[in-house]
Amino acid sequence: MPRVEGQRLFFALWPDEELRLRLAELLESGGFRSAAGRAVAAENLHVTLRYLGAISPAQQECAERVAAAIRAEGFSITLNRVGYWAGPRVAWLGTDSIPAPLQRLVAELESGLQGCGLPPETRPYRPHLTILRRARPGGLPRHIEPLPWRLEDFVLVRSIAVPGGVSYETVSRWPLGQAG
Repeated sequence: MPRVEGQRLFFALWPDEELRLRLAELLESGGFRSAAGRAVAAENLHVTLRYLGAISPAQQECAERVAAAIRAEGFSITLNRVGYWAGPRVAWLGTDSIPAPLQRLVAELESGLQGCGLPPETRPYRPHLTILRRARPGGLPRHIEPLPWRLEDFVLVRSIAVPGGVSYETVSRWPLGQAG
C-alpha cells in the first residue's frame, strides 16, 4: 500500500462480518431508531485502539514496524453497555470490563508509537464502538443483549473523506497470538 503524505490513520479492532450483521440488526431495532441521529455505516463500525492523525510516510512506516513487533494474545470482549457523549452527541456501545490483553495491546502500541515521533495519548483508554452521530440521549435503550466478540487481529486503517462522511480502508492487519 503506498504511503501518502498527510493521510489520516488509526489502529483499530475491526468486527468480522457476523458481528457487523448483528450490530446492523441492533441499530435497526426500535430502541435505537427513536434516538434519531445518523447511524454509522456497518462497514465503518470499529473500536479505535489509537488514533494517529495525519502522519508522514516515515511515521506510517515506523507505526507499521511497531505493530508488527507486538506479540499480543487474542482476547474476547462483550459489548454490553450503551453510552452517550453529549459534547459530540455520539451514542456508542462499550464493555463493562476491559480485558488485560486489550490493555496491554494499547499500552504496547502507545509505547512504541512515541518512538515514531507521535505525541503520547493523554486521555485514558475507553474502548467504544460509535453507533450514532447527532444522537439524542433520551431515545437510547438502557440495555442491550450482550454481543460477544472474539478478537484475533488488529488493523491499521486509513480514513478517506467522501461526500456525506468518511470511508475507511484497511491498510495492514496483524494477528493476535495465543496466550502463553
